[in-house]
Amino acid sequence: MNLVLFDIDGTLIYSGGAGARALNLAFKEKYSIYDAMSVVNPHGQTDIAIVEEIFQKKLGRTPTFYEVREILEFYLLYLREEVWKAEKYKVLDGVVETLEALASSKDFFLGLATGNIEEGARIKLERGDLNKYFKCGGFGSDHRERWQIVRKAWERCLEYTGEVFSNVYVVGDTPLDIEAGKKAGFKTIGVATSIYTFEDLVKS
Repeated sequence: MNLVLFDIDGTLIYSGGAGARALNLAFKEKYSIYDAMSVVNPHGQTDIAIVEEIFQKKLGRTPTFYEVREILEFYLLYLREEVWKAEKYKVLDGVVETLEALASSKDFFLGLATGNIEEGARIKLERGDLNKYFKCGGFGSDHRERWQIVRKAWERCLEYTGEVFSNVYVVGDTPLDIEAGKKAGFKTIGVATSIYTFEDLVKS
């Protein structure tokens, strides 16, 4: 059996900016910081890394573990509403067909490897009815580093299935996704579905 691990944002879905708006609202409520996301490039980063970068650039310091957790709790309070009201939310072209084909084959098992914290990931996938394809995975709530998230996804899928996977493929739309998959020791598949070109992904 083969394991295929998918990133979410820009790979499976486009949230229509819901995640950024929710995090902006969280920082506005807790720290009176407006437009917090304007100082970071979130593509391929973990939620924890994004929060830490905002603290460093907007507040001039590194947040404590508890401050990161608190901000992400505020973020989740806003995220569901922002996802469901996002006019530009969409499941990317070809995703459902690809997932259906893989899920219906006994040769493949599907998992997630995403920088989103787990509850946030599930909220984003819920609107597109994609959660049913993914029983387990690795999330931004597991580790700060993307490659460690990929390894955690592999470990959980291994435990869930009891299978020894012949091949593990990491699918993502950013150079950080590709680098994480390679560092974790797995094969990678780049999809030029967001801001990065095929050439950008090949160079990763």
